[in-house]
Amino acid sequence: MKVTAARFVGAAAAPGQEPPPGPPEIALAGRSNVGKSSLLNQLVGRRALARTSGTPGRTRQLNFFLVNDRFLLVDLPGYGFAVGPEAERLTWGPLVETYLGERPTLRGVAVIVDVRRGVEGEEEDLLAWLAEARLPGALVATKLDKLGRGEQARALRALHDAAGGELPVIGFSARTGDGRDALWRVFSGWLAGPPRAPARRRAPRSAAR
Repeated sequence: MKVTAARFVGAAAAPGQEPPPGPPEIALAGRSNVGKSSLLNQLVGRRALARTSGTPGRTRQLNFFLVNDRFLLVDLPGYGFAVGPEAERLTWGPLVETYLGERPTLRGVAVIVDVRRGVEGEEEDLLAWLAEARLPGALVATKLDKLGRGEQARALRALHDAAGGELPVIGFSARTGDGRDALWRVFSGWLAGPPRAPARRRAPRSAAR
């Protein structure tokens, strides 16, 4: 996909603060230290559209980015570990659960993992919920350039096994751009698909910590 325009259009720190539903949306979910912001910047070809931080857990809200005036990429708060006042952290669970469970314009979720860590309990919970909700998902393994070719192949095979052959698995490097075109192909398929059916399931709490 050729990206000609990308801009930040809004944020939500609590349920109900999201921009009104409009164009289709794709969510980026993952631990606080997997490089979601770097992935987003590489995808749209902008160096600083999404802020990156040396301290994982700085994303404390849903951030909405409009791409080509046609769809939105939504950066979810990282889970696993985070910084910030406890009261603020406790709002993240309902925020992410409500968004994933109820957002009518959500077309798919990219579950992002560090290729060196693979799928852990929180990702397993989220992938199981996506399957139950019949919401498209993909596993995206970042920091691919940190491994040699042989290690990359072994790590990606392990992720395919973890996904049970049910989801696309894409190795990605924000530094080299590897995986960018493959991920855009997945996203384009989601965007071309039908709107999601009304869903009342709550997202797994472990994916919103």
